[in-house]
Amino acid sequence: MKYVKLTAIVLCGAILLSGCSRIKNPGARDNNFDLPDNPAVFTEVFDENMRAMSVTVYGRTYTDFGDLKDIKSEYHLRDCLGYVENSETTRIYTLSDDPYDNYIVIKNINSLTGFTRFYRAKDTINRDIYTPPYIASLGFECWCDSGLHYELNEAQTGLIINAENVQLLSYEYDINGRAGGGGETGYLNQSPYKKGELIKLGLTEVELDGKADKDKPFTVKYKFKVTDTDGVVHEVKGSYEREMMLGAYLCSLSIEFSSEDGYYIREDI
Repeated sequence: MKYVKLTAIVLCGAILLSGCSRIKNPGARDNNFDLPDNPAVFTEVFDENMRAMSVTVYGRTYTDFGDLKDIKSEYHLRDCLGYVENSETTRIYTLSDDPYDNYIVIKNINSLTGFTRFYRAKDTINRDIYTPPYIASLGFECWCDSGLHYELNEAQTGLIINAENVQLLSYEYDINGRAGGGGETGYLNQSPYKKGELIKLGLTEVELDGKADKDKPFTVKYKFKVTDTDGVVHEVKGSYEREMMLGAYLCSLSIEFSSEDGYYIREDI
């Protein structure tokens, strides 16, 4: 998907980004400011219980929460969902930096002051949720017991490359027996890893979404492949499976090489 880098007033550019949005908008256009095909029209109302303005977006209610921390803060729009009733220039967007769609942004694209407000999902009251770092709470009483954190804790696994001629390391992982994803590590200049070099693999609450509770232990299982300096891809024998939690760090794993076994995992328990 495309996103645009913004300050409160200025459009700066566009690059590619993929995400795991919960709000789907198949009519979205490439220019994220533009309305989608057949745009939805949303009605803002004053929520008497929350004592703040609210809007319901595809069955989920969002309530006024915050503003930009700084007028020069950059934020990343993902999709335009539609506009607020009676004002086609006051539009509702999802955020590329918020994989759970716990926030939406309401922005008047014609405002000289760059009017921007962030609304938070009402079902996150009294919960501590990940919040993009450019969002600042305005202190509404309804949100006073609701936490936010600007950093995503990781469950980190330290992996030592105890072999020579390793140019790239790719991996796949399962979380609680469910396919989680994968990745690849290596140097941009394509130089090989030094023997004994430490790599840290991290899983955040984003990767855990729907597979594990972020406040409870979960089981992670890694499998690896090595690309050597000749460009040959090797399966790494064995797998690594451990119980972890967000914020934990384990360093008991290495990738070794022998002429008999090729590349294999060694685990020091």
